[in-house]
Amino acid sequence: MNLKTTNLKTITFNSGEPGDCYYHEWPVQDPQTPRAWVHIMHGMAEHSARYAELAAYLNQQGFHVTADDHRGHGKTAEANGNLYHFADSDGWNQMVDDQLQLIEHIGSDNTLPLIILGHSMGSFLAMHTCQRYADKLTSRLQGLVLSGSNYAPPWFCSTASQIARVERARLGGQSVSKLLETMSFGAFNNAFKPVRTEKDWISSNPDTVDRYIADPHCGGAISTQSWYDFLRGLAELSAPAAMATISKQLPIYIFSGALDPVGGAGKGVKKLESMLNRGGVSQVSCRLYHGGHHEMLNETNKTEVYGDLLNWLNDLKI
Repeated sequence: MNLKTTNLKTITFNSGEPGDCYYHEWPVQDPQTPRAWVHIMHGMAEHSARYAELAAYLNQQGFHVTADDHRGHGKTAEANGNLYHFADSDGWNQMVDDQLQLIEHIGSDNTLPLIILGHSMGSFLAMHTCQRYADKLTSRLQGLVLSGSNYAPPWFCSTASQIARVERARLGGQSVSKLLETMSFGAFNNAFKPVRTEKDWISSNPDTVDRYIADPHCGGAISTQSWYDFLRGLAELSAPAAMATISKQLPIYIFSGALDPVGGAGKGVKKLESMLNRGGVSQVSCRLYHGGHHEMLNETNKTEVYGDLLNWLNDLKI
């Protein structure tokens, strides 16, 4: 599927460490009037251009689509010279604040209802944005989609952040820790045998895996400071009190591969659904795809995944 139009744009961060943020905007083609706006938040060690095919599909269905390259990722990192390093301090919170800035900036040019779609790290970023800025988003946000997500209790995330803190002190904030990589991405392939590459956990589609490996903006190891900030952010957003700050009326769609190691082969995904329900969110749907790996949007059955996403969007009646 070829994307006819994409506009790569920039915005200067208005908080945190200075720099420019690059984002893609995929508009609906005339004469069709857009139905709604889908803003995508990508995962760790990848970038927004990987969502061009999904954007093309959603454009055909009448959805305006945007997606940014977060701090330390993609063209944003290329421009600012900090690939796989969010910031020198407090990078996660800066990324959360960046999302509100982006949404308000892009939203100033349209009045469309908003759906946020976050994948993997982006799913946590999306949840944290919806928690922190619930009051600013309530009037416009009509749905939240979480792909390749998970739930880990605050104590677990806090403990992991302390390991990252020790590694940061030992190696320096911009350095890479083999220990942290082994504890995270390094263990993700363990459930898949035999394996063809170190990244087979990404998808059962060899073409997807090969493109990911060949992409210079994918698959790298993030800095110790970034791990520390990310894990502290996870501890904050996963607290029951924080989960309860998500709008009770917000429709949420969670989907994941049943073999996805990020979601604990479905266990963490179902726990996330349970925690959202416990927090009072009344419209949570969850779908696990049999045999699916981490990136269901790039799996062998992505046509089915796209269709299920569209059905959920259509059910929003916007």
